[in-house]
Amino acid sequence: MCLFYYATFGAGSSCIQSEREALFRVKADLQDSSGRLSPWAGSNGDCCKWPGVVCDNVTGHVTELHLGCPKCPENSTFKGKISPSLLELKQLSHLDLSGNNFQGIPIPGFISSMSSLKYLFLDGSGFGGVIPHQLGNLSNLQQLGLRASVYAPYALYADNLQWLSGLPSLEYLDLSHVNLSSASDWLNMINTLPSITELYLSSCQIRHNPPLAKVNLSLLSTLALDQNQFGPTSFPIWVSHMKSLTSLNLAQNNLRGTIPGELQNLTSLIYLKLSSNKFNGSLPHWLFSFHHLQYLNIYNNNLEGRVPNSIGNLTSLVTLDLSYNRGLRFEGGIPASFKSLCHLRALHLSGTRLNQSVSELLEILGECPSTSLQRMALSECQLFGQLSEEIRKFTRLSRLSLEANSISGPLPMSFGELKSLTYVTLDRNQINGTIPTSFGELSELQWVDISLNSMEGVISPEIHFAKLTKLSRFSASGNRMTLKVTPDWIPPEPLGILHLNSWYVGPAFPKWLQQLQYLGSLDLSNSGISETVPDWFWAKHYTLFDFSWNRLEGRLPVISSNLTALDLSSNLFTGNLIKFLCFNPTQVRETQFLNLQDNLLSGEIPDCLRSWKNLLVLRLASNNLKGKIPRSIGSLTSLLSLRLQNNSLASEIPSSLSNCTSLVSIDLADNSLEGKLPEWIGESLLRLQIISFRGNEFQGNIPEELCRLQLLQILDLSHNFLSGKLPECFSNFSAMASSSKIEAEGVIALFFGGMQSFVEYQFLVTKGQVKGYSTILNYVRSLDLSWNKLSGKFPQQMMKLRALQYLNLSHNRLSGEIPGDIAAMGSLESLDLSGNRFSGKIPPGMASLTFLNLLNLSHNNLSGRIPSSTQLHSFDSSSFIGNIALCGRPLNVSCSTRYIFIVPGSGEDGLVWLSVSVLAGFLVGFWGIVGSILGCTPWRELYFGFLDHMGLKL
Repeated sequence: MCLFYYATFGAGSSCIQSEREALFRVKADLQDSSGRLSPWAGSNGDCCKWPGVVCDNVTGHVTELHLGCPKCPENSTFKGKISPSLLELKQLSHLDLSGNNFQGIPIPGFISSMSSLKYLFLDGSGFGGVIPHQLGNLSNLQQLGLRASVYAPYALYADNLQWLSGLPSLEYLDLSHVNLSSASDWLNMINTLPSITELYLSSCQIRHNPPLAKVNLSLLSTLALDQNQFGPTSFPIWVSHMKSLTSLNLAQNNLRGTIPGELQNLTSLIYLKLSSNKFNGSLPHWLFSFHHLQYLNIYNNNLEGRVPNSIGNLTSLVTLDLSYNRGLRFEGGIPASFKSLCHLRALHLSGTRLNQSVSELLEILGECPSTSLQRMALSECQLFGQLSEEIRKFTRLSRLSLEANSISGPLPMSFGELKSLTYVTLDRNQINGTIPTSFGELSELQWVDISLNSMEGVISPEIHFAKLTKLSRFSASGNRMTLKVTPDWIPPEPLGILHLNSWYVGPAFPKWLQQLQYLGSLDLSNSGISETVPDWFWAKHYTLFDFSWNRLEGRLPVISSNLTALDLSSNLFTGNLIKFLCFNPTQVRETQFLNLQDNLLSGEIPDCLRSWKNLLVLRLASNNLKGKIPRSIGSLTSLLSLRLQNNSLASEIPSSLSNCTSLVSIDLADNSLEGKLPEWIGESLLRLQIISFRGNEFQGNIPEELCRLQLLQILDLSHNFLSGKLPECFSNFSAMASSSKIEAEGVIALFFGGMQSFVEYQFLVTKGQVKGYSTILNYVRSLDLSWNKLSGKFPQQMMKLRALQYLNLSHNRLSGEIPGDIAAMGSLESLDLSGNRFSGKIPPGMASLTFLNLLNLSHNNLSGRIPSSTQLHSFDSSSFIGNIALCGRPLNVSCSTRYIFIVPGSGEDGLVWLSVSVLAGFLVGFWGIVGSILGCTPWRELYFGFLDHMGLKL
């Protein structure tokens, strides 16, 4: 329940009867489901004592009405409508309706007749439609809040702002999130407000930046224009005329170029925020002459160059954020002048190039007699060395972020002296040793991430977690530590996230989990547990948990319908999927990620997937599943990734899968699926980036409809019975033609809680080996059609696939010449054309494929000299064997001592090799024997018939 505004009045004050009745009518028109207005009761009651009502102490007239509740939950907000009975409150000067939900109704026009209003706040109340121009009649207004609801679907907009000219007394104006894209007069109209001191125009979709020679906003101290659409090159230079500005926010626009020098005129600035634009160039030196500046935020731009020592002149700084300007560098780390920034409470330099010892950095920042730093964000800064005992000086530090550096060595014992620490991230470093016992003294600690380091040793929670009573997240995955727990240990009660991947927690199932009432995310993967999961565990209502890579046994349980993600892969679960998937089939489950692969599950996939329609990722690979893919798979319309490979699934792919139009990745490899490749894959599943149907029994032609999949970056149809020609339209695979990264819409990313097992991956046969790809999967381009019955020529159009890295067409029936401009496929790392019928010479341009580190042209009909190049000569002779007419390195066949004679009429295969040692005898006897044969027609026909026969046998 939210609280109202209350006031105390003199004994003589009492509300006016007519105004009390008007308030009753206001209450009647409001939908008050939580009873906020229940005290408004009694015909003889004094309305001046009602919550939210303020009266004049002398006259008893209602002067203020506070019905706003911006922090109330949704069920406590007012709905309904605004009664025109408010007009009867003749002396009302303050009206606050903010934070309610009027569900898109227009702002009532009658408000413009409440001429006594000085303060009007309608912020975030769910009003929609156009702002009424009649508001310009409220000439006494001093403060106007019309901030639109950020998340509500109701659009509030203004087609122009001419009505502002009627508000000469306005000092405060908030139009944030109001659509002003059609109000091209916005600046001219605001320029008519001589008394304005605070102006908030955040997220207003402003595109226009009209030039002004003169700005009359001489009193303006606060200007917020963040999250608009300025740019791409225009900077509102007129801002520099506002000499009284102390706060300027231009974040999240599309501003480019260098930070304009005109800003140096704003010498009174205390707050400057220019983050998330595209400013380039270096930090301007004049910026460090703003001696009053307390807040400087230029986060996430394209700034580069050296940060000068003069940054130490900003001695008033409280917050400094230069993070994620990856071109910014601090020569030799932060300068010694930082020791002058003794008022600094928040330092954000993540993503800049410090290249400094972390101990030296702490020494400089700790120079102030009493350091005031409360937040230190130095992630991805190329810090190295060990955390020194200097850390003990930062006793006020509440948040410390040092992840993704090269910090090594153990954590110092003095770490436990940071008594104010609530948040610490040290993940992705090279920290070794164990967690110091002093860690258990950090009683304010709430969030810890030390994952992906090299820590080891035995952790005793009774010591290391002794006073961590507020701990809500502990992530330490990727270390090799052992958790040694006594039977009576009581874990921190608020613990909601616990990630201990690769810790040794087993072999028994941890019983202490039963005491964690708020645990929602649990990762105990690869933790040496080898028992059956107890029933009490499955009865808990988790949001996400990962038990992969253990030796858990038994049958799959019935799980909570509220579970968001479940990973039980790489265990020993047995039985079928019927009870697990089909329990209470009418109840829709919240599960988005389900991974049961690499177990001993058997039977069919039951046709009851409709209740799992929220699934984004489904992995059932590498079990003993058989039968058909169920038709209800088509009800998973949000599915992004489907993995059913390495089972015994048979029959055809169900056509209902065409409903899964969100699919990005599908792997059905190594089953017994049959029939033709469905044409609807290329018609309906247009977002596919990965297809693997390897090792099935598909027949027929490759449908040309597949060529519509412009985002396809991995296609594996190998080891099937496909026939016909290679479609020339493969050149339409835009993702294979471009080297730009394709975003996989959350699948090829850390999708759930940063857990490693939830990263998308793909196994490919590349360079003759099976290799898995995960974190770099977005950059992989592969086409594998090997071991089929494809025929015809190598399509010339495929040369457009310039980003293709792995191409395997081996063991088919392809013929003709290898295209001469194959060098256009300059990204090729692996090329396998072996076991076909290619003829002619090896194209000389193949020598320019500089990334090529696997080449196999063996067992074809290629002829002539292997092109001379260091690139091609570096391959083993096995790359060229089985071509009886090839010569030159790396084959042990010299082109200078061998000659090739192609016997006319014998076809491509009729090749006869004659060595130099018999060449002379051949010439002498040629006219005596062969010449006689050639001169006699019957003998000639018989001779060439014999050569034809021998050529075919070869």
